[in-house]
Amino acid sequence: MKHAAALTRFAVLGLAFAFGIHSEARAASDAKLSANDRSFITQATNGGMAEVEFSKIAMQSGGSSEVKAYAKRLVDDHMKAGMALEAIAAKLGATPPKPPAQQPGDLKRFAELSGEKLDKAYIERMVRDHKGTIALFEKQAKSADAPELKDFATKTLPTLKEHLKMAMALAEKGK
Repeated sequence: MKHAAALTRFAVLGLAFAFGIHSEARAASDAKLSANDRSFITQATNGGMAEVEFSKIAMQSGGSSEVKAYAKRLVDDHMKAGMALEAIAAKLGATPPKPPAQQPGDLKRFAELSGEKLDKAYIERMVRDHKGTIALFEKQAKSADAPELKDFATKTLPTLKEHLKMAMALAEKGK
């Protein structure tokens, strides 16, 4: 009986030690990630999640079939990019932010719109957001410390630029 208890204690201590090493390795990996790269992961993830949420509302309540199609394209592209960034972040030992439990105020106000008003507000927001996102990704493509993030930013830029071009065309059409 004493032998079994000793083995159990030994196994528990072994597991505790193993988990301790894992958490130390993860902390060391996160410490290796530069502040610039961590900031990029946070900003890109938050921006992508926001665009997906705004786009989902536009798909449901927008007035124009063109705007709805654009919103669907953004949801698909941003979900795909978000999953890729999450995988890179995990590999680098960073934890990307999770969606907030409650909708931010601007998203709630946006959800109250419908039809042409929603289309106009959505397209204006997508033009503004994509200009900022492109600047963020261009900076990261030039100055990322982690090669995986530099590659991700570089490969994602053409899609973001296409999104901006499409939004600008829809904005021009809506005038």
